[in-house]
Amino acid sequence: MFHKQSGQSMSEYLVALLVVMMMVGISFTGETSVIEKFLAAVQTAFNKLSSFLSLPL
Repeated sequence: MFHKQSGQSMSEYLVALLVVMMMVGISFTGETSVIEKFLAAVQTAFNKLSSFLSLPL
């Protein structure tokens, strides 16, 4: 009555993972990727925090 399907879900997961990685990691049309923007924002926040903490009381 029920047929066991094997292998189909693995290929679907791989395709979905490939699409997500393309959206997140690879930049299109010369724009910066999401990861690069995130790392730049973290760097900016760390620099601002560091300069704030170095101010005299």
